[in-house]
Amino acid sequence: MKRRIWILTSAIVLIGIFAIAFAQFNSGETSIYSQIKLMNKVLTVIYSEYVDPIDYRKLIKGAIDGMTSTLDPHTVFFTPKQYEELRIDTRGSFGGLGIQISVRDKWLTVISPMEGTPAWRAGLQAGDKIIKIDGKSTKGITVTQAVTKLRGEPGSKVTITIDREGEPKPFDVTITRDIIEIKPVPFYGLTKNKVGYIRLVGFSSDAGDAVKKALEDLEAQGAKGIILDLRGNPGGLLNQAVSVASQFLGSDALVVYTKGRNTFQSREYYTDEEGVYPKGSLIVLVDGGSASASEIVSGAIQDHDRGIIMGTKTFGKGLVQSVRPLSDGTALKITTAKYYIPSGRCIQREYYLKRRESAIITDTLNWNPDTLDPWDFNPEPADTDTTEEKPVFYTTGGRKVYGGGGITPDVDYEPPKLNKLEIELERKGLFFAFVVHYSAEHKNAISSPDFAVTDAMLQEFRKFLEGKDFKYQTRAEEILDQIDSIAAEDSLSEETMQALEQFRKQLQKEQEREFEQSRKYIARAIRREIISKKWGEQERYRQIVLGADPEIKKAEEIILDPQEYSDYLKSSK
Repeated sequence: MKRRIWILTSAIVLIGIFAIAFAQFNSGETSIYSQIKLMNKVLTVIYSEYVDPIDYRKLIKGAIDGMTSTLDPHTVFFTPKQYEELRIDTRGSFGGLGIQISVRDKWLTVISPMEGTPAWRAGLQAGDKIIKIDGKSTKGITVTQAVTKLRGEPGSKVTITIDREGEPKPFDVTITRDIIEIKPVPFYGLTKNKVGYIRLVGFSSDAGDAVKKALEDLEAQGAKGIILDLRGNPGGLLNQAVSVASQFLGSDALVVYTKGRNTFQSREYYTDEEGVYPKGSLIVLVDGGSASASEIVSGAIQDHDRGIIMGTKTFGKGLVQSVRPLSDGTALKITTAKYYIPSGRCIQREYYLKRRESAIITDTLNWNPDTLDPWDFNPEPADTDTTEEKPVFYTTGGRKVYGGGGITPDVDYEPPKLNKLEIELERKGLFFAFVVHYSAEHKNAISSPDFAVTDAMLQEFRKFLEGKDFKYQTRAEEILDQIDSIAAEDSLSEETMQALEQFRKQLQKEQEREFEQSRKYIARAIRREIISKKWGEQERYRQIVLGADPEIKKAEEIILDPQEYSDYLKSSK
């Protein structure tokens, strides 16, 4: 036992020596050394005197995790198994759900479900908090730990508990894992008015080539403009972001640059080819699920006044990570720089700097460890004021653009929100299940993807739901349940309880009305699933996305109106 303590003590002392040797500020050397000695003493006392036997490996792992938790959510220590899984990630396909995730406010959060994957089909949305995985809380979990739990053999199932903004209570979603292989451009084509559309879902190793080929084909077909759809695109490889941007910006244009504490971490990235589409009308669609490489491309296009950005504000992920292999198969993924786009804006939302437990020094000029109380760990609550003005920057043409993290669109477009019925039907996969049933019962009823969903089909869908014993509660009914519980506890009068019961019956009638209000959405969802089943994803894009997506229609209108298009790109000076 003494030998183990000696080994641990020696290891920590060596860490301290290296830390001191590489420290770049002299005034804090004594403080650093004394704090490492303190950590050494705490470890020794715990290991030798704690009432129960201690697994020293977990003790060290806990200390390392504690250190990284005071930084940003993307700085993570990998055990040998986790590091191997990271390397598997870079090799291609794997069994999983198909979601990009991050940690916000200590909770696992969905950045975006990847199109065509189990998570996408289950209706997961950007911003959903995954509060449990197979019944176990995810509070405080790292992204790496979550990935380990969510991945598994294709065909196996995992149940996640979702906390969604606007929903009165969390709900469970059971998803069957599948092989995740995503083409960067699952579809491109022309609208009826000959505006080109390209759907880019990720920046994998062939994203640039895929966009280039799509542009060449669309140009050959006489496209009057291009819509690049980056909604829900979580990003990917930096070199592919530069490659995609090159197709629109021409050669020798600055796309992005990085800045870190060390000079070798600061680099500039320029386009290296003329590109297929350096001129012509261009609209880029983004939303809260557009992150990282998506923000680099859309931000560079905006900063160079090359096109119009349309949608909602992007995610704000602009931290650069490097993986440093350590000893015994372990590794540290550490944030070493930040992304900046040509106007000088930083893509990253700096929310992590304001956490109470943050160890990051935001004011290095006035920080002196020798004059501070070493145990004064941000006793005051973090500044959560969201009304502060965003810093203003300017594009090459003099237009105002705003910093503060993420890309703010030139044209705001908020997509219509689903009501509770529509959410529940999508979440439970009932459109897909109905189409499987309908196709078996009516094998030759539909012969063309141009079909319309009839009233008879909608009636059959309703009967199908009854057979599945489909039930759901409106938000008002869920709130009424809480009122009933309070009323019972407080022994309210019989008259009040009867009034509540009458109100409940009235709300049940509202469910019938909600179905009628959702007829168009339900018909479109049934048509979507039938087309996907009979003619595949390409035809689904052609018929449902190009034919009915209101945001694409709005983008098309702007492109076809030269005056409106140019107005959005005029200088605000």
